[in-house]
Order: sequence, then structure tokens, then C-alpha cells
Amino acid sequence: MFRHIILFFFIVIINISALAQGELSGYIKDNEGPLQYCNVIIQDTKFGNTSDKNGFYSFKNLPDGKYRIKFSLLGYETQFHNIEILNNKINLNVVLKSSVIQLEPIEVKDSRIQEVNDTRTSLIEVDPKDAKILPGAGEDVLRTLQSLPGVVAPNDFSSQLVVRGSGPDQNLIIMDDVEIFNPYRLYGVISMFNPESVSEINLVTGGFPSRYGDRLSAVLDVVNREGSRKSYFSGSVNASIIDANIIFEGKMPLGIEGSWLVSSRRTYYDLIIEPFVKNAGLVEENVNFPHFYDVQSKIVIGPYDGNKFTLNGIYSRDGVDVISSKERKTPDSISVYNITRNDVASFSWDYAPTSKIYNKIILSWYENSGAATLSSKILDPSLQRDKFKNTLADTLAPYLYNLAFDANFSYVKYSADDRFTYQWNKNIFEAGAGMDYMKNIIDFKFNIAPELLSIIASNPQFRAVFDNLRDIKYVNKYRAFMQNNFAISDRLFLQPGVRFDYYDLLSKYYIAPRFAFSYALNDITTLRGVWGIYYQSPGYEKFFDQNVMYNFNKEKVVNLEAEKAIHYVLSIERWLSSEWNVKLEGYYKDFRDLIIPQKFTGNFYSVDPIPGQDQRYTSGWTNPVSFKRDSLTQNPINNSYGESYGVEVLISKKNILPDNVLSGWVSFAHAYANRFDNGKKQPFRFDQRNTFNIVLNYQINSWLDFGMRWQYGSGFPYVEPNGIKPRIILTDQNNDGKPETPIIVTREIGTPAYNKREVVFDVDFGTGEINAYKPAYHRMDIRFTFSAKIFKKNWKFYLDIINVYNRANVIGYDYYITEDLKLGREASTMFPIIPTIGLSVKF
Repeated sequence: MFRHIILFFFIVIINISALAQGELSGYIKDNEGPLQYCNVIIQDTKFGNTSDKNGFYSFKNLPDGKYRIKFSLLGYETQFHNIEILNNKINLNVVLKSSVIQLEPIEVKDSRIQEVNDTRTSLIEVDPKDAKILPGAGEDVLRTLQSLPGVVAPNDFSSQLVVRGSGPDQNLIIMDDVEIFNPYRLYGVISMFNPESVSEINLVTGGFPSRYGDRLSAVLDVVNREGSRKSYFSGSVNASIIDANIIFEGKMPLGIEGSWLVSSRRTYYDLIIEPFVKNAGLVEENVNFPHFYDVQSKIVIGPYDGNKFTLNGIYSRDGVDVISSKERKTPDSISVYNITRNDVASFSWDYAPTSKIYNKIILSWYENSGAATLSSKILDPSLQRDKFKNTLADTLAPYLYNLAFDANFSYVKYSADDRFTYQWNKNIFEAGAGMDYMKNIIDFKFNIAPELLSIIASNPQFRAVFDNLRDIKYVNKYRAFMQNNFAISDRLFLQPGVRFDYYDLLSKYYIAPRFAFSYALNDITTLRGVWGIYYQSPGYEKFFDQNVMYNFNKEKVVNLEAEKAIHYVLSIERWLSSEWNVKLEGYYKDFRDLIIPQKFTGNFYSVDPIPGQDQRYTSGWTNPVSFKRDSLTQNPINNSYGESYGVEVLISKKNILPDNVLSGWVSFAHAYANRFDNGKKQPFRFDQRNTFNIVLNYQINSWLDFGMRWQYGSGFPYVEPNGIKPRIILTDQNNDGKPETPIIVTREIGTPAYNKREVVFDVDFGTGEINAYKPAYHRMDIRFTFSAKIFKKNWKFYLDIINVYNRANVIGYDYYITEDLKLGREASTMFPIIPTIGLSVKF
């Protein structure tokens, strides 16, 4: 009975409080009539609104008090009015005067517009909705980012990010405050980020603040959203012919304040695409397609008295099991088994005892591990594959070489971080500290035919070092940072910061100062700049992304330094209207102490043609003569430096006003990326000089949307071969187990009765210096989205078409030796035209 009495008085108090609130309303116009979409802001509160087509605005349930009201619209002078609410209704009509100077046009805005006090340059905030509807992106977060300035993709098959002339291994990727080493699935085709469950996507392509570290180039910070608290259970289903995505969410049961969310994805390349292409005769019956599935969850408890607790979990598996029998029509035979695991568990405690103090503790565990087995017979790479498609297995034997390996790896990381924020006056102070405990295990065993090793050693396109490697590494890393955002005035903000890192593998510490500023030239133009020093520690988890196998045993890293970069960034941003924004940014990145494989001078062999002799046989060549040339090892060494610099322009259309039907962006980047090895300058392998993107989304009517993306990129550099040369290997003619005699490799041609053996040739790449660029890349993707209400649920159906005009974009070239001893070339291309259909529904 007592509880019912208390509840009754509580309801009465609430209703009395509601009766003590007032209203504000009125009309806004100019000399010609009502003004639509005028911004009305009650300053120092969260209240904001816009006028309707009649110029009318209103605020209800305003608590008693004094307020300052701001009225602004592009092309008109801003007005301020003071009012006082005392349980009454106030009617405030305003007449705005036109103005040539466009002041404060963007007060009512979406959360994707960068505030003036945010000193971060190179910041790209992406709405997760863009990742879901961007044509050709496959509803993938990382592929969406590949359409932004300063970001390119290695190729169509990869979701990796190449940011401003740096490799993917130099990007820091964080999800819910946990560093992720391998965010890719299906060998890089898609990413682990689910656009249906993501709430924030922030990419800083340069000059990132001191809270981020241990990377040289860029930071991608992704936050998964919390579950809906509207009901105990709701969800959505998204399905296409390539994958399915299911989400369940709701508020916590049993009266617990909080929410829960569980999502799961699975690809259907193995269940849908595989039978389709087999029936079409595009692949053989014994070819299997890979698959991937994951389960992600987020549980939030609170807030309770300024406390909130969050639990995150990810369980993910990639797998492929391919067996190719001798009866296949292609010349090679292959057997592959692979399983890759990516698992995450984290706990965070947010504590805000006052409105000025905030602290967050994060504890996490992350494992990226896998096992792979390959057993194969590979056709001699110097031969033209098409000529051997239907050759019998017995006839193929002289042209096939063994290639096999067994690989196991495990990167396990335990982390703890504490981050503190204090707001004093208009200044914001941030500090934090943390540590990683890592256990890395790698075990790679190779079995490669000597002929293939000879080809690999002479081909600069193979960056991997194929020596057996087994290592168990326990590594600790410690970090701390401190920064303060000083509000010098309403227009000028300065942010000095410093970061400390200690890398146990190197037994060295590094201090990285950074400085950023933001200055509002006027109400619609902001200038930002950053200077900073950045370090990146060596580690298997990073360089595995380069396909380079380094040996980080203790004796190999005694003199090793962390890689270093210095960033210089300057940007200017201006609002052309309340929706159109333009941003111009220039940058320079100075890379130092870059780690590359150590070289040693070894013996190689060459031969010269004998004039007048048939060069198809050994009699047409001189005896092999040794010469000195550098060769790669697995030992890491700081013997390279580099630079990247460029200018980027981004013009974007924001969907701010309610009747908008058009949004998107246009971007252009002109950039250079160079590396200096042993003092010799070469373009970096991701040096793309010009990149152009157009992304548009147009709402045709209430039930149909159209999206278009067009990309252009000048080609990546590559090594073009000089010609052909006889293949030379070392043989053990003394039978002492030490191959030391060079011979020209020959192969028996025709029947044994003729006893003819012809010289086997290799492609001659010379010194391996980059000397050419691939053709330009361009592709158009489109997407139609149809909305409908079926069984009282909102359904969306879409048709997505990749590479509409079927452009054959070149990923690389396969070189071979023709019968008349000439060098032939075949282009390997990327995605052809690919249509995809899908649907989504929320319940």
C-alpha cells in the first residue's frame, strides 16, 4: 500500500512539473513572405528546430527559465532574441534581413559535420547507411572507404585500405576500443565490420592525435551500436545471393537498465555461387568455394549513477577445402585446406561522476590464428597456360613442379587501457595509459622444387621469402598519452599532445610529440593543421599483411629501430551553402627507418648466346659464368626511407533538410609515393598519381532510390621484364649433398628416340626495378533500391550491378615464353560485370 501511495505522489509531481512548462512558437519571414528551413536554436541547450513551409516553428514543454534564441538561415543576417518562460506561452515572430555575408549557416546539422573545436585534420566520418547502400561495395565498410579521397584499394578482390601512399600494414584499425590485426574475411575480399550493427565509422588519413599510436599512416576507428531499447525483442534480416545477415536486439529483461544485440553473417559462395558456376561449366566439379561466418554481440548495462558497463564478443571463422584431381582440364593440380579464426572479447567500464569528468577502462582479449596446408603440382610459370588445358597428365609430367607448405600461426593479445577526460572551462584534457601482452606463434614449412626456387629468386613480383620459419614470441608493449584542447577563443583551438611507447621486442622507448590547431576564418570557413611524429613497432602481426616473412629472433633485432613517420597536414574547409561543403587538403609524410629484408651478395650465373648456333639447345649458349648480385634474406633491417605527398579535394552534398533527394560526393587526389632503398629512388608499389571518385544517391520517389559510383585511378607501378634467359640451377654432381655446379636446365621434347632436350627459359626481370605503370583503372557501379510495405513490415529490395560497362581492369600480367623464343604476355583482370540482388526487412 505504501508503494502505491509513493507512486501516486510521484505521478502527481511529474504532472505538476509538466504543467509548469511553457511553449515557444512563431513565424519567420522576410520582406517577401515565409521562410522555410530557418534554423531555430535555443542556445546552451539541446533544443533545436527548423521552420516549415509556412515559416512556422514551435517548442513545447520548455522548463521555466531565461533563454537566448538564435535564428539563422543562409543568405540572411542572424538574429538573437532573449525570452523568459514562466509557465506561459510565448509567440515570437521574426523578420530576417537578407545579407551578402552568409553567417552561421550550419547550426542545425547531422552528427557527421565536424565541429570547429575538433582539431583533427584528414577526418572522414562515414554514415553506416552509406556503407549499406553504396553501389558496388557489397555492403562492406572498408570497401565504402575506398571511394574517399586519399584511399585506394590494392585491387577489386581486396577490402584492404591503401591510405596516402602507405601499405595496409601501416593502418591502425580499432573496433570498440580493441585493436584488430586482421579485420579481413575470405582472404581480404570483405571485412569483419557489419554495417547493420555499426554506429560510427571514423577514418583519419593523416595527423591523428596522440591517443592513437604504433602505426605510421592512418587510423580507422569503428564503434558498434548498442541494441534498441524500444522493446524487448526486435531485429532485421538482410539477404542476397552472396550472403545473409541477421540481427536480434532489444532492451534488457528483468527491469535491468541496458540493451543487448546479436548479429550473425554468413557468405554463400559455397552454397549458391558454387553450384551455379559448376552448372554453367565455368569451373570443374572438384573445385570448392570458400565460406565465412561470424557471430557478434554487444551487451550494455546501465547507465546507473554515471556508470555503464559494456561486453563485446566476436566469433569468426573463414574456411576453404579445395581438392583438384588429376582428371581436371586445367594443367595444375592442387589440394588446399585452410581455416582462419578471429575471436574478440572485451569489457569496458564508463564512469562519469560529474558532467566534467569521464573515465573509461577497457580490458580485452583478441586472437587471430589459423592453419593451412597446400599440396600442388604447378605448371612451369614460363609456359603459356592456355596451351596445356586439355593435356593428359602423363604428358604434363615434365612441365609440373612440386609446391607444398604447412603453416600454422597464432597472434594472441591481452590488453588493458585506462582513459581519462576532464573538461575545465572550455578546454578538454585527455590522458591515458595501457599495455599489451602478446604471444605470437608461427610455424611455416615449405617444400618447393629447385626450378621454382630459381624462378622465385629472379622474380621481384614474389615478395615472400620461402625459408622455413618457426618462432614463439612473447612481447609486451606499454603506452601512455596526454593532450589538451585549448580554447584560445571561439574561433581558435590548439591541441598539443605527446605519446610514450615502450616496445619490449626492441627494449627501446619512443616519445612522439604532436600539435594540431583549428581556426575559424569566419562562420563558414575553417583552417586546420597538424604536425606529428609517429612510430610503429616491428611484429609478425603487422608484416604478415605484407606477405613478407621476417625473422624477429632476439639476435636479429639487436640493432633494429621502430619505423618512424613525420606528418605535415594543412586543410581548409568551407560551406558553400547549408548543404554543400568543399574541403581542400595538402599533406606530406616523411617515412624513416623503414624495415626491409636484409640483402646479401651471392653468386648468380649468366650465359651468353653463341653466334650462329641454335639457342633452343645448350650448344647455342656459353658455359655459365658467376657474377655477384644481391639476394633477400629473412633478417629485418632499417635500410629504407620514403615519402608521400599530395593534394586532395572533396566536394560533398549533405542530406540535412527533410526534403533532400540528392546526396553524395566528388573527390580528386593528386599524390606521389616513393621509396628509397640503398639510396635508390623508386615509386612505391601503391603509387597512384591520380584518383577520381563520383558517388551519388538520388531518391526518385517515395519507393525508389538510385545510387551510382564511378572510380578512376591511374595505374599502379610494376616491373616490366627485359626479355628471356636460360634457366640455370645448381646441381650436386659430386654427390656430396652440396649443390655447387651450375647447369642450364633442359627438358626432353618429343619421344625418347629422338633424344632431344631443349633449353628451359625464364622471364628476365633484370634488377627488378620498377619501370612501367599498369593501364588506368575505371569502373562504374549502380544500385536500385525498392521500398515496400508487406505484412505491415518495411521491406527493401535492391539490384546492385558492379562494373556496369564490363571494363577489363588489369591486376597484373602473366609472362610466358613462345615457341619462337619470344616473350608473351597475358593480362589478368579484375571484376567483370556482376549483378547482385538482395532484400532486407526489419521486425
